[in-house]
Order: sequence, then structure tokens, then C-alpha cells
Amino acid sequence: MQLVEVSSFGMRAAVVTLRRSQTPLRFVLFPMVHLGTPDYYRQVAARLRDCQLVVAEGIRGRSAAAAALTMAYRLLGQRRRLGLVVQDLGLQDLEVPVVGPDMSGVEFDTRWRGLPLRLRLQVLYLVPVYATGMLLFGSRRFLARALGSLDDLPGPGQAVPERFEALDRLVVDDRDRLLVRALDSIHQQRRHQEVEVAVVYGAGHMPAVVQHLSARLGYRAASAEWFTVFEF
Repeated sequence: MQLVEVSSFGMRAAVVTLRRSQTPLRFVLFPMVHLGTPDYYRQVAARLRDCQLVVAEGIRGRSAAAAALTMAYRLLGQRRRLGLVVQDLGLQDLEVPVVGPDMSGVEFDTRWRGLPLRLRLQVLYLVPVYATGMLLFGSRRFLARALGSLDDLPGPGQAVPERFEALDRLVVDDRDRLLVRALDSIHQQRRHQEVEVAVVYGAGHMPAVVQHLSARLGYRAASAEWFTVFEF
């Protein structure tokens, strides 16, 4: 199942509805790209209004580490030449209940400080270097190549370098576990209800979601829509 696609025309992201034959609850997966056109986020927000519950990514409260790691997105979102903005879906204005099973800022910062010092220094050096290079020379096409294509399972080209594995466990794996635990709870409580539950997380988190919902709970992809993140 392809979730994000880069073509010669631009980047697009799928919105996938998962169903289960025994019960009416549906999960709608929104694999988000955190930098896109305003129109992309307007389309996503409009589709979210059709759902009855939103499960949304987001570190709860302030986190110095998370702010440092997302600095590249925020800087690129201010680059008028790219015409892109940082993800903002206005979830508080959707009039749909939103739950956030993500880590708190305190917990994320505590776990960040537990990473090897050398790794933290490397990351804090590389993020601003990458962002500065993109600000000076970047284009939408270059950004799309950097983000790459994401499938439901990582391919050989998506292997995390060994020196960054500890960071990947914090940013992806540990938060994936919190997410699928929340989805389990929603399934148990609402599986007999005719509702759509939106899962709005970065595309990198969706492989774990698809694997868990399909292998553990029996959900299968029933339909998909494609939204253009940005064109070249």
C-alpha cells in the first residue's frame, strides 16, 4: 500500500479508509507531510469534518528537543519562494472531538536527554545545516526527493543509519506504541458504532498503524483518495 508518492509532477498523499467485516467502525488514515501548500491542508481539514473522532499527532506541551528537531520545517515554511506552509489543520475549529495520545513535552525531553551525547550533537548540527541549505538553494522538487516515497513497509532505501537508530526509536517507535495502544482502546469501545475515526499522523508513523490494524484487528483497506501536497 503506497501512502505518499513522488512523481514528475509533484508529491501527493493518500487518505486510506480501513474497514473490518465484522463491525462497522472505520479508521481513516491521513499520512501527513508536515510541509505543503495551504490548499492541501484545507482539503485535509474538510475531509476530517466528515469523521466523528480525530486521533492527532503532537507533542503535548512545550518541548525544547521537539522544537529543535522541527526547526527545518518551520524555517522552510517561512520561505515565500517555496510557497509552502507548516502543517496547520485548525483542529480546534473542526467541531470534531480530538484525542492526542502522543508524548508530553516533559517526557520527550527526558528521553531525548537519555540519548548519547554524540548523537544529540550530530542532530543539532545537521538540522540547521540542512534547513539553511534548503533556504538558500532548495526547490519543491529537491524537497520531494529528500522526503522520498513512503510505503507501508520500509524498503532497502529507507533503512535508518545505525548511528541514528536510537533517535528513530524515540521519534518513531516509542510514539508508535502510544498511538496503536490508543487505537486498540478506540476499537474496543466503539467497534460496534457506525463511525469514522481519523488518524492524523506523519506518514512515517503509518506503517506501524497499518500493520497493527490489519494483523492484530483484522482491518483491510477499502478505499483511498489522493490529495496533492504540492506540485513542481
